[in-house]
Amino acid sequence: MSKSDFKSNLKNFAPMTLTELNARASYLKRIDTKFLLTKEEFIEMLHFLEKDFQVLEIAGNRVFSYDNIYMDTPDYFFYNQHQDKQISRTKIRTRLYEDAKLAFFEYKQKDNGITRKFRYQFPTDEHGKMTKGKVRFFEWVWQSVYEGKKIPEISPSINTKYKRITLVSKTWEERLTIDFDIQTNNLRDKKSAPVNLKNLVIIESKTLSKNCKSLRLMKRHGHKQAKACSKYSLWVVYAGLTSKFDTFKETMAKIKEIRLETLKHRFRKTDLKSAGGTNAAIFKKESIKEVIKK
Repeated sequence: MSKSDFKSNLKNFAPMTLTELNARASYLKRIDTKFLLTKEEFIEMLHFLEKDFQVLEIAGNRVFSYDNIYMDTPDYFFYNQHQDKQISRTKIRTRLYEDAKLAFFEYKQKDNGITRKFRYQFPTDEHGKMTKGKVRFFEWVWQSVYEGKKIPEISPSINTKYKRITLVSKTWEERLTIDFDIQTNNLRDKKSAPVNLKNLVIIESKTLSKNCKSLRLMKRHGHKQAKACSKYSLWVVYAGLTSKFDTFKETMAKIKEIRLETLKHRFRKTDLKSAGGTNAAIFKKESIKEVIKK
């Protein structure tokens, strides 16, 4: 699905500028709640959101391209923090806003369900590089969070690219990011091929309210919160970098279900009959490893 396919479904949303977003809805401290939907389910939800939400628009564009490079230790310490269900955990990345030609180094710290984000802007040609400035910033924040704990050495591990739509409630109490056309790649293996998570839409609510508009809407329409849905941690799993992912099995099962909906459309009814079984029988044989390669 291209940018224009989603863009046509955003025409009834009131526009919001980047200046307004940064001034009133940056939410560098917030509660994050994620939902996993198919593209069809997301388009349906848009109709229920348009009355109470506005959409970020820059130079007439409402769908933007993001490029993230996540950092980790050689033994994936940050991934294992989440896998081991530690209440305090860290994510480090550089983010390139491709359309705006802006780049930021970001340190995200989650403690007892509350996420804080620290970041600073850097030249776009330094995207994905741990320069001296980034190392100093990382060490400064690390020491303020993990006082007395040894500072780890980190380097690029995972690259993710996706399209994003940003919605903000008209009351400014909530920000929604919608990520789709997701592609992830292992940067530590030059022979690795990108993994495309087709048909998956990740909606993330960022707010300090536990009863905000989007959460009520999702519940009303039968969409359950995705638990253990760290995007970086999932990308580590899908890149095949760990054999231990018990924490994420429920979320991976949901992603598999969403992706199988895409696979089903590849088969005509005659193909299914000639294969000797129903949809369920055919797709039951698909392992997660096989699905993510398609």
